Formats: sequence, structure tokens, C-alpha cells
Amino acid sequence: MNSRMWTMGGATLLGLALLGTSGVGQAQSTFNQMTPPAASQTPAQERGDIKSDRKELKDDRREIRKDRKEFVEDRRKLGADTKELQKDRKELRDDIKSGASKEEIAKDRQKIRQDQQKVHADREELRKDRKDLRADRKERRQDRRAAHDK
Repeated sequence: MNSRMWTMGGATLLGLALLGTSGVGQAQSTFNQMTPPAASQTPAQERGDIKSDRKELKDDRREIRKDRKEFVEDRRKLGADTKELQKDRKELRDDIKSGASKEEIAKDRQKIRQDQQKVHADREELRKDRKDLRADRKERRQDRRAAHDK
């Protein structure tokens, strides 16, 4: 006789008691059957797709970090240009108070105009960079969700 040692929980014992002696035979017959392999195993192609998606996401994150770093540098540059503009305005006020010549006042005003143009161009560039960063983050989020849904 082929005798096996069984360990059973309370629910199993209750089920066997309700089934009677025929339940033991059913339990043994299901025990000997082969169980199919787990359905959660992914084919090699899907694993490769997942790997390439992760690589793309990693590259996207790296690119966004680089763009953000450039954005921060541009903001610092704008701050420096703004301070230079303030300095030039103060110089103009001092020249006007001290009664400087018209040529010197005109030169100071020209300098202020140039600084204003630089500040304006920097602000435009920052707006564009901020917009691009927002779009890149949104695209990365969508890519991540698409990769997760696969």
C-alpha cells in the first residue's frame, strides 16, 4: 500500500467529513494530477519590450533632469541681468541728479534699453523652457502609464 502523510487544516477536515469516505479518494486523485505552469510567466519578447520601455523612460528622465538644470541656469542668468538693469537705472538717476551732460544721459538710457531687451529675451526663453518641461513631463507620465498597462 502506498501510504502518504497528510496535513490538513480545519476547513479541509470539515470538507472531508461532509463528503465522507469518497472525499478522500477525490482528494488523492486531484493530488496526483499535474498542475499547469503558472500563467504569469511572460514570453521573452514581452520581457524585451518591457526592458526597452524602461530604458526609454530612464532616458526621458535623464533628459528632463538636464533640461531642468538648464532652466535653473537660465533663471540665474535672468536674475543677474535684472540686477544689472537696476544698477544702470540707478546710475542714470545719479547722473540726472548730478547734472551730467546730455550725451552721458543718452548713453545711460541706451544701456538701459539694451538691458531691458536682454531681460525680455531671457524671460521669453524661460517661458518656452517651462512650457517644454511641462510637455516632456506629461509625455513621460503617459509613456509610463502605457508601459505599466501592458
